[in-house]
Amino acid sequence: MKRALQAAAGLAISAGALWLTLRGKDLGAVWSAVRAADYRYLAPYFAILIGMHLARTLRWGLLLAPVAKVPFSRLNAISAVGFMALMLLPFRLGEFARPYLIADPGKLRMSTALSSVVAERIADGIFTGLLLSVTLLAVPDSAPGVSVLRTGGVIVSLVFAAGLVFLVVAYRNRALAVRLTGAALRPFSPRLAGHAEGMLDAFIHGLRLLPGPRGLAAFLLLTVTFWGLNALGMKVLALGFGFDLGLVESLTLLGVLVVGIMIPAGPGMVGTFQGAIVVGLGLFAPAAAVATRGTAYANVLWATQVAQLTALGTFFLFSRHIQLSRLTSAPGGVGEGLESEEREYRAGGGG
Repeated sequence: MKRALQAAAGLAISAGALWLTLRGKDLGAVWSAVRAADYRYLAPYFAILIGMHLARTLRWGLLLAPVAKVPFSRLNAISAVGFMALMLLPFRLGEFARPYLIADPGKLRMSTALSSVVAERIADGIFTGLLLSVTLLAVPDSAPGVSVLRTGGVIVSLVFAAGLVFLVVAYRNRALAVRLTGAALRPFSPRLAGHAEGMLDAFIHGLRLLPGPRGLAAFLLLTVTFWGLNALGMKVLALGFGFDLGLVESLTLLGVLVVGIMIPAGPGMVGTFQGAIVVGLGLFAPAAAVATRGTAYANVLWATQVAQLTALGTFFLFSRHIQLSRLTSAPGGVGEGLESEEREYRAGGGG
């Protein structure tokens, strides 16, 4: 029932976002723009998407390396399936797929795997939030919605920066972080506070994944590479729809997209994805062009990413590195794994 309600809520948000994106637009003109686009740019865009996949996979491996040396073949297969799940499952539930599939009893704990994904998301959130805040400074104040987007960029940066501060405090003073969490929840539910303390204790124990100076430099380089390729790919595909985006425009569009898809939505992030692209293009392209060619571009960009992630994930879905029975229970499995580690740490005195 809980999963059904989550799916229904996600679909409702997606439907609303898609309706707002297409409201008042000439769908016939949008379809004509889709048909008239130059699809020769699809081939280089697909190549860029593969480069993005490799950058994300190698970056994740760097975070796991201090704890477990995962063979690239296993890391690559799980990344492909995990990113597919992230795209296709509602409310970003696919985030749980990678840590659940990569966890290996006796070698790589569930808490460590989950911590690596959280560290990734915090790094990406801070990077893209700051990127959007900086690039929007070059957008005229008269552009539609620019003030709201500037506020959104600052909020995203602050939220993820707060997450980083919490992780640093938790890493340096595990007991303090656990006590603060318990104190915040105990007035509402002592039982919930006890479970949260134990699970957080297990999670913090997994924060042993900071690479050394060279590893950290490589992590930052791969982060810049991934987001740079993302912006480049969006620029390349936009050429097929008559939009010649400059560096600042491509980075701004990327930042708006990242903020937009943070809104929980249905499978495939449908609606929020297209809406973010249309809003981003509206900052520097004529309204008439955005209403037709821009809307066509948003939908083709979305469909291309879904197709690439689905094809790559499906290809590796039946490899020896993936257990299909585990994949369908990933969200619950992560919780069970953390609860198991919670009991283990409590039995060992929290060591």
